[in-house]
Amino acid sequence: MLPKLDDFTVTTSWTNSEKSVVHLLESPRGEKVILKAYRRGFTTSMFRAYVASSYVARRLPLVPRVLGFQPWRNELYFSYISGQRVLEWVLQRFGGNLRLADFQSCHGLNPPDHVDPRIAEAFSRFRESVSPEPQRLKKAIRTSYSSLHRVGILHGSPDPRNIIYDGTRVFIIDFDHARPSLNPAAIDYRWLRYWYGLDLSCEADVAETDATMPRTADELRR
Repeated sequence: MLPKLDDFTVTTSWTNSEKSVVHLLESPRGEKVILKAYRRGFTTSMFRAYVASSYVARRLPLVPRVLGFQPWRNELYFSYISGQRVLEWVLQRFGGNLRLADFQSCHGLNPPDHVDPRIAEAFSRFRESVSPEPQRLKKAIRTSYSSLHRVGILHGSPDPRNIIYDGTRVFIIDFDHARPSLNPAAIDYRWLRYWYGLDLSCEADVAETDATMPRTADELRR
């Protein structure tokens, strides 16, 4: 249920694409709510996100709950998830001395040709890392996406802006591209391998497609 928002104020805003602006709302009592405001022309994405998020949240605890939907205002409200986007998590540890605030509204994540080279380099280091902390994150990503795929949902955009990590669990956000699928892993794991270097050779549900999955940007171009 959407809380009364009269005393909520916007504490920060960001955008990942031309479709919408995301606002973090906070009350004087410390309650937090996410407002996703869609721009005109993206009604289909808004309804897709509402339906898919509602469906998955009733079955899995790894996505934010839909608190309110006001289609006449192009607004979706979600529960707040504490944690850090994987984008910032990786840049903080593998990106050198980058200023994380510069990447809050980040649009350059369309592989293989349109990824900011600083991001590409940081994720290359992350994929190659065998230290315990990155390995825990990779395992958590695999676990959450395996759970999502078991309920028959393709996420469609598993890039590091759309995954939240709280140090233990991975939460999946932004269901603008989500849809039901008989084999969701075949598409999602294409990008999960590209970004996170997940080794899926032992995953039964992707065994048939694993051999054809691209491992590098060059393979994605073919």
